[in-house]
Amino acid sequence: MNIWSAFVGLLEQLLLFFSSLTGNMALGIVLFTIAARLFILPLTLSSLRSSRRMQEVQPILKEIQRKYGKDPQRLQEETLRVYREHKINPVGGCLPLLLQLPIFFGVYQAVYHLMVPEQRVNLSAAAAEMLKDERLAQILAAPFFGMDLGVPAFGPNGFAGFAYLILPVLSIVLQLMQQLMATPRVQDPQQKAFTQAMLIMPFVFGYIAFTFPTGAVLYWVISSVIGVIQQYFTSGWGSLANYLRFLPPDNRPVPSLTLAPAAAGQPAETQPEMPKVDFWSVLRPLTEAPVESSESASEEQRAPRQQPNPRRRR
Repeated sequence: MNIWSAFVGLLEQLLLFFSSLTGNMALGIVLFTIAARLFILPLTLSSLRSSRRMQEVQPILKEIQRKYGKDPQRLQEETLRVYREHKINPVGGCLPLLLQLPIFFGVYQAVYHLMVPEQRVNLSAAAAEMLKDERLAQILAAPFFGMDLGVPAFGPNGFAGFAYLILPVLSIVLQLMQQLMATPRVQDPQQKAFTQAMLIMPFVFGYIAFTFPTGAVLYWVISSVIGVIQQYFTSGWGSLANYLRFLPPDNRPVPSLTLAPAAAGQPAETQPEMPKVDFWSVLRPLTEAPVESSESASEEQRAPRQQPNPRRRR
């Protein structure tokens, strides 16, 4: 047995386990999705934070590009230095997606084996043993809002019905939302062109969703809902507010980032550092101002007054 078959067999057992807990295959897929997202949560949060920092250092990277655009080696060194100082992993944003894709395709195959009676001969031995329970067999046979979780919207038998279009369309909308929320609201032209080019990806996965079993698409939709919630608490509405004008501004403070000295002997182009203000600094003018004014007044009284003599000229 190869690694992929063992992985799909594990997913089959997990789907049956969660379905037996809830008494419903669709709810079992929802619980499985939440458990899968919790499993990769540390990596997802690290990726979201890295993506946020990447947005914040864009002005610095743009300035480095302007200064060292003709020196590729120096440009790479300075870019890597910025990544290192701000703890940014340039490929960190891809890792959660790379982990979710095998789970998505594994869930597709597991649902296909479980929900299509002709495909149950391909079940793993452990899943086939669990399926001997008549209660589990009845759970798998129950429809989900009139839909068969093993049937795609467009399959070998043609169009399954308009109800089967809901989840694929939702998957496209939610992925678009998450991608727009992950990009900053104000972008330079180059970054904006890249963002617009990447908007094709939700439609690619949407096309796949129209041909995958409904149970697998349900997993992807629930996973996208969780991703949108996580993205909101990390970066707010992002550039989604550019398209939905009724969304409120994020009002998230962006830390001031400066460009470190380029090399020894060269002046650093930095922004002036603002003085730190604490509670006592605010109160000090209220408490010390009268004392200073009285002291200065007494000194003026003691000092002899000298009037200029306009006739004293040489």
